[in-house]
Amino acid sequence: MDMELEPETMVSWKKDLIKFCKEWDKLYVKHAKSVYPEINAIHMAAMKPLTQLIEANSNFHKLEIMIKEKKQVPEFRRIALEAEFCKFLTGVCDIFKEFGDLKDHFDIKQMLKVLKIENWENCPPFKFYLQPLTDAITKVRKNLLQMEKDGHLFIKYVIEENKQL
Repeated sequence: MDMELEPETMVSWKKDLIKFCKEWDKLYVKHAKSVYPEINAIHMAAMKPLTQLIEANSNFHKLEIMIKEKKQVPEFRRIALEAEFCKFLTGVCDIFKEFGDLKDHFDIKQMLKVLKIENWENCPPFKFYLQPLTDAITKVRKNLLQMEKDGHLFIKYVIEENKQL
């Protein structure tokens, strides 16, 4: 298509542009229908550990809210949800250790167990070591709740649904 617009060629240029856009749209729809399921399957497999962690964190958070509101909660449920959260967070940490920069040893279950020591906040040596741990776990859990709220991705594979672009 020639980009030189003149009053005499404007109508034909507009028709050509509309024709070109319709052809592109047909090709794009065909492409999206054939590729999207493949990309979605890859994406879902890659995001599965994070999805499971976000779901476990959400369930554990809801249970903690119920406990704070003094509602009757079976102990086995708290233990089960905490174990599920530990399992999935450990899985994500294993991925970071294998493919990322995480080099330190971690034991999520032990970390949460240590934080259950009564009145550790009042003991200066405990507070020195456990306060940073508490802050880090709280930050991770808040970020996971925010990710649940925002969604895993801030963009979508279908171009038309990207409002920010």
